[in-house]
Amino acid sequence: MLRESRMKKGMDPKALKLSSSIEHDKNIFLYDILVDVAHVLTLKKGGYLSEEEAKEIILALKKVKDSGFREDWPYEDVHEAIEAEVTKITPHGAKMHTGRSRNDEVATCLRMFARDHLLNLAEAILNALDVLIKKAEKSHFLMPGFTHLQYAQPTRLSHHLLAYHDMLSRDFERAIEAFRRVNKSPLGSAAFASTGYSLDRVYAARLLGFDGVVEHSEDAVASRDFVIESIFVAAEAMLSISRIAEEIVLFSSEFDFITLPDEFSSTSSIMPQKKNPDIAELLRANAGKIAGNLTSAMMIYKATPFSYNRDFQEMNPLLYESLKRTHLAVEVFASMMGKIKFNPEITERKASKGFATATELADMLVMKYGVPFRMAHRIVGRLAAKELERPTASDVNSAAKELGVEINVRDEDVLEALDVEKVVENRGNLGGTSKAEVERMIKARKSDLKDRKTLLRKLRGEVKMGLKMLYDEAKKLGVDINV
Repeated sequence: MLRESRMKKGMDPKALKLSSSIEHDKNIFLYDILVDVAHVLTLKKGGYLSEEEAKEIILALKKVKDSGFREDWPYEDVHEAIEAEVTKITPHGAKMHTGRSRNDEVATCLRMFARDHLLNLAEAILNALDVLIKKAEKSHFLMPGFTHLQYAQPTRLSHHLLAYHDMLSRDFERAIEAFRRVNKSPLGSAAFASTGYSLDRVYAARLLGFDGVVEHSEDAVASRDFVIESIFVAAEAMLSISRIAEEIVLFSSEFDFITLPDEFSSTSSIMPQKKNPDIAELLRANAGKIAGNLTSAMMIYKATPFSYNRDFQEMNPLLYESLKRTHLAVEVFASMMGKIKFNPEITERKASKGFATATELADMLVMKYGVPFRMAHRIVGRLAAKELERPTASDVNSAAKELGVEINVRDEDVLEALDVEKVVENRGNLGGTSKAEVERMIKARKSDLKDRKTLLRKLRGEVKMGLKMLYDEAKKLGVDINV
């Protein structure tokens, strides 16, 4: 074990339990095997291992990989465990760590975990976007819109669903942008000051499917901003999911806008009539958990001096949980949203509730009668204060007169301004609620979705091509190490 040459005493059992990361290291076990293979191939390329030595070490790594991760390994971490197990199989395992530190090793493993799970999350988001677009295509019926959770203006469900889409769309973009920064290799930086061995870092990066290297050796091992950014991407996606989940909870209650699917609901242990939005509530709660992980990661990182500090170890499980949990949450959300049924007869009936056409009425006074908007606002506000949600032309003229404005509004103009369908259809500006504009936005987003799926396949393909190079190099030594 690593301690034997330097320490006279073994670590205190409780201190060992506190410091061990084995419990969480299963998340990077396979990545560590790949990093070890890449480093061995790089050592061979540099002339520090013979072909036979490299073959024996990689064969041993294959055996360790095939045996699987063991939570009862009596080691501090997975890196020490794999090296020790390899050395039991071949004495050449003692050469495997040449020119490398656990510092650059773990940073490389973490980046590989983060990049793969960012792409997994991006794919889950694309699936959710697909569900939302398909639902929007079939949902042009009217519904009430809200501000401050008060009935505000009428809209279309399709328009509302596109707001969900566009919010999640930015989460996809964040995942891809983070991936591009994450997908750089620290391997070959050693403890922080590089190494005297002549190692081809670019070659090692290519073997592991990275886009390039984190050039500065100290920055490569001292930085965990990529961890924080990855957790941020997860947290932001969960915040988006949480806001939609909150509306699912609300819309399935007294609003009665939706019917919850049985597969994503529960009942009460005592009240047999209940159908509860438990899954939506859990999605909402998970957003708080992932946001807490982000805060924890930032607080661990905020005052760590350069270069490596063991504090970083406590950030790792936050990364693992955040990306894996968010991926699952987005998948669950997409499945639930696909099965939710909206109740158009109720949403359309409530679309005009709360004098939702008041703004249109004020706008009509501006556009057809030349009333300054602020005065038009006051006139309609006075009608609202009198609780006249369906005012007549006479009501409008009287309210205007009370405010010192003489107008003669026609009945047909008032009726048109109060027509909910016409109000919604009248908003044909870019991004508005008219059916033609909503359909244009749907078409544009379907095209974007197709392009994004192509981009995601390209990024996955680039990673796979790099790993294929690693597998091919190992096969030249007679070892099939495919992970």
